[in-house]
Amino acid sequence: MTKSHTQNLSVNHYICGDDTPFPKFASAVRKAGMTSVGVTRAAIYEMGIKDLARCLNDEGLGVSSLNSAGYFTLGDPNPVQYSNQEMVEFAAELSADVLCVITGGLGTPSILLGDAHKIVEEGFSELAEYAASAGISLGLEPIYPADILTKGCINSCAHGLKIVEPYGNAKLILDLYHSWWDPDLPRLLRDQLDKIALLQICNPRFENGLAVGREPLLSGGLDRVELQKIVTQPNYSGKWELEIFNRDLKGSDPVTIVNQFPDEFHRCEES
Repeated sequence: MTKSHTQNLSVNHYICGDDTPFPKFASAVRKAGMTSVGVTRAAIYEMGIKDLARCLNDEGLGVSSLNSAGYFTLGDPNPVQYSNQEMVEFAAELSADVLCVITGGLGTPSILLGDAHKIVEEGFSELAEYAASAGISLGLEPIYPADILTKGCINSCAHGLKIVEPYGNAKLILDLYHSWWDPDLPRLLRDQLDKIALLQICNPRFENGLAVGREPLLSGGLDRVELQKIVTQPNYSGKWELEIFNRDLKGSDPVTIVNQFPDEFHRCEES
């Protein structure tokens, strides 16, 4: 992989467990030739925003995404609690490319889908206005339909586009785990790259026809031909952010996965 292409790659901090300090993760990303990371609430809680920003600056790393704001329907389920306003302020302090927005699910027992959509539209409008005042871009992430109760009630690319369309500071974050199934994904990648703030990638792991976890690019259920169609987008100039959760690693060393990512991405391109 060329140096310039490697610099378009990023890794999300979600790959780390409690036993991998953020500075170790950041150093691994930099040593692998990449120039940005996805930052999580856990990283802010671990280091504090000032020391986190200093660490990133010392490693020469930008922030491809800050994760996450939103959670409009059910309230914030994260163990580390920050308000949406605080997340916008953190995004500004870190000069993040985009602040990821997770809409929230329907719950159990569930609220009506139409009511949930209205709550999301109103909440997103308010957040977009506040983010615009701080110069922050939002990335709405459509969520895999199987997670509609627990994580997100905006599930298709088309619906996500409809929500972000009125706002000049809002686009989509497309996560391959959540959107691999969407029939509009190829068209969006071909014709509407200007609507995509970030592409988050992994290879979904499937059981009984459902995506149930995340794997490195060469390990999951999508074959290389399918992956090649996604990662070979000549007109896409944004970041490719590997997003795998620590629970998906099953004991594997996150630093090893970080080190392997550029080569695996390159091999997918050439499949």
